[in-house]
Amino acid sequence: MDLAEAAERIREGIRSRKLILVLGSMEVYYEGRAASSLGLGERLLIIKQDGSLLVHRPTGYEPVNWQPPGSRIDVDLRDGALVVEARRISPEELLRIIVRSVRSVEAYRLEDSAEFAMYATEEEMKRAILLEPSLIEEGFKPMEDERRAGRAGFIDILGVDSSGNLVVVEIKRRNATAEDVKQLLGYVKEIEDEFGRKPRMILVAPGVQKSAAKELARYGVEFKCLTPRRCHEILQRGRGLDRFLG
Repeated sequence: MDLAEAAERIREGIRSRKLILVLGSMEVYYEGRAASSLGLGERLLIIKQDGSLLVHRPTGYEPVNWQPPGSRIDVDLRDGALVVEARRISPEELLRIIVRSVRSVEAYRLEDSAEFAMYATEEEMKRAILLEPSLIEEGFKPMEDERRAGRAGFIDILGVDSSGNLVVVEIKRRNATAEDVKQLLGYVKEIEDEFGRKPRMILVAPGVQKSAAKELARYGVEFKCLTPRRCHEILQRGRGLDRFLG
């Protein structure tokens, strides 16, 4: 592609607030809190709709250079090259991309208003319960986590309730199944043999499958509804408190 045509496509994409993809041979120079240079090579230049800019090499998932949203981006033709400059005012930084040849320039207007959500794992759900035991019930006190129960495996949380009864807690981040109930029963048998008394059984999960509901009633297993999202919120609040106290 001709460099003049490529420059005009990039300018039009910036004016229209489009996502711009430039594939070509380019050099990259940075001046700001430090300085860097990257010699000639084939790379992907991305200019996003919010004014952020990234330069990617053919391998690796991270950009080799970038500027944040709101950068001022200028496009010019100088000395037989296409020059793209992304300038940041505070702190003062300049990223200059000198494009020697262009394979393609594409511009798209994309719509994406979805909220990104990444919630807790089972390990993080356990940490949230240890941080806030009342998620199980008022007066619940954890004694051990990842406690070995003979050949059955490891109990997520072993604790006592407000009446001093032993409580075995099994945690699942998705809806509980009949197999989860059987797993909990295996732990309970080991604990009963060890302590000489049957503990309470609590299965913690966002929901219960129909097959599991029958098993819960059959064996007297209690169910506590707790979502990964709720646990994530508790951990986030806890981390905020840590930063405040630290």
